[in-house]
Amino acid sequence: MRKLFKIFCIVFIAALFLPKQSFALSAKAQTDKVSVEVLSAFSTLQRNAPLDVLVRVTPQNGWHIYWDNPGDAGLPTQISWKLPPNIQIQALGHSAPQKYDADGLVLYGYGQSAYWKYRLTLSDKEHLPSPQVLEAKVSWLACREECVPETVRVALPMHEQDEAGNRHPQQYWQDEALRAENTFPLKWKGKSFFDVSEDKLILRLESQHKGLFYQAENVWFIPNQRDKIDNVAVPKLGQDDEGNYSLEIPLLDSSVQNSDGVLLIEKAHHRRAYALSPMYQPGVQSLPLVEKYGEVSLGWILLMAFVGGIVLNFMPCIFPILSIKAIALVQGAYNKRRARIEAIFYVLGVVVCFVIMASLLIVLRMQGEHIGWGFQLQSPVFVACMIVVFFVIFLMLLDLINLKNPFANKVGRISFAKQKVNAFFTGLFAVLIASPCTAPFMGIAIGYTLSKPIYVYYPIFVALSLGYALPFALIAFFPRILSRILPKPGKWMSILKKIFAIPVLLTCFWLAWVLWHLLNVNQTEKSEVIWQDYNAQKITEAVQSGSPVFIDFTAKWCITCLANEKMALETKEFADLVKAKNIQLFKADWTSKSPEIADALAKFGRNSVPLYVYYPSEKHYVLLPQLLTPGIIRDALQP
Repeated sequence: MRKLFKIFCIVFIAALFLPKQSFALSAKAQTDKVSVEVLSAFSTLQRNAPLDVLVRVTPQNGWHIYWDNPGDAGLPTQISWKLPPNIQIQALGHSAPQKYDADGLVLYGYGQSAYWKYRLTLSDKEHLPSPQVLEAKVSWLACREECVPETVRVALPMHEQDEAGNRHPQQYWQDEALRAENTFPLKWKGKSFFDVSEDKLILRLESQHKGLFYQAENVWFIPNQRDKIDNVAVPKLGQDDEGNYSLEIPLLDSSVQNSDGVLLIEKAHHRRAYALSPMYQPGVQSLPLVEKYGEVSLGWILLMAFVGGIVLNFMPCIFPILSIKAIALVQGAYNKRRARIEAIFYVLGVVVCFVIMASLLIVLRMQGEHIGWGFQLQSPVFVACMIVVFFVIFLMLLDLINLKNPFANKVGRISFAKQKVNAFFTGLFAVLIASPCTAPFMGIAIGYTLSKPIYVYYPIFVALSLGYALPFALIAFFPRILSRILPKPGKWMSILKKIFAIPVLLTCFWLAWVLWHLLNVNQTEKSEVIWQDYNAQKITEAVQSGSPVFIDFTAKWCITCLANEKMALETKEFADLVKAKNIQLFKADWTSKSPEIADALAKFGRNSVPLYVYYPSEKHYVLLPQLLTPGIIRDALQP
């Protein structure tokens, strides 16, 4: 009992004579957009006892503020202190930013409460300032539809309680301190290095955590310095089997002295931030690429390929083939069994041709060739053969010649053997002539294969083929739909064949025009505006000088490209916009093979044309749709 009584007396005396620090203290200020609270761990500041202080800034009603590096636009949030001369302050950290996409710009900031943490110490041990007043000046740029700069001053008195100060239980401080710590970047546990190579920042991260990026939806590196990296570009992630990682990030300014910043990893249920301070190490290499984060899943890519295949049927370059298939359906639509068998073999022909094309792409890419969708039309021999084939079809539609399929006659006396073979080769031929076109969704789906393993090619091309074959198959399996629309067979069918011969003949002329350009690559065409030949260095210099730049990735064998030119790029409205905004125009003509243009397409995640890229400023670029209209051009060039 005596021992317990002594302990009680010691605790009681200590409670009487030790300074009372049982309360936290806070002060607030706010505007109609943002509120600010300054919160101290205790209500007094003592000698030899550092005092922690939090500044909480909370945007309200949909407004947001900016981080140290605001991104492509904005101003950083700044906090400055007015303190007694014998109080020193040390910044301990602040909340990691969020990433915002706004009209093609990438911004880094806060839409919810953000915290800044400081530590105060007394440098003079002789006396305490009285009264102690800690004043924080907080400035920010609040943005929603518009942006408004604002500043508030918050005075936090110590040793006394007045109108500006509010006492809180210690639990209030502990809760806020815990919330703040959960928003601060973690310290990277491991070594990190960086180097600059070919206008790219390469980060090398050593870690024992092999699942760090597992199932990551987005990964971003945000440097402390602004205007250094391309904020729009998605970093390329590399990884080895030892828990090491690399990030490859395009640069806007290659004069990088340090690469301190924040690594953000976003997963389905949480986000984690790491503070990085990499050391410069020349020769840092990227590790083998792994599955991209920040992109749609393979399932969505397959769906996009399937839908792109359906849309491909209705592209301008497919119209002659649609005419041939329509005639075949009209002639066999009243025999369900025949129509369905022909549909099955047509689908088989389409799938087989797409698989063959995927295999050729794989083989040629493994040999270092720079090719993409429609690569066969870069060959003059192939184009010449297609001219002959189309001209023969033109003569057949006019009933001037009647050629029999010798292969079909040798397959035996199997029912519908000839129709099966014809349907199969119709599917093959339909894919070959469709290759000059890229339908919406196709560009992204096929471009997805650029950084993927070989086995990814086949499911994507099969999904594309099934979508492409679907409309014909549906009509063949449900012929009554077509029979209700069309009149009974008669003389009109012969007239229809002759009408359909016209686009086939036009296709011959178009292919001849393509062949002429393939054999005369130095030909130039007149235009109301000046188009420069694609040159990566000139484009970089133009963008860095602040001049708007428009790049047209095109080819003479791409009917979609030609249709866009006639519809949108060769109009007076486009010329007027170009002159008014002093836009520099570059044409990347992929009619013939060009490794430089193929590499440029790959940088934008594509391996097909058309592709339209607009740089309104050096901060970012915009990818336009694959089908252009004057309205789309107007909205893009004059936002």
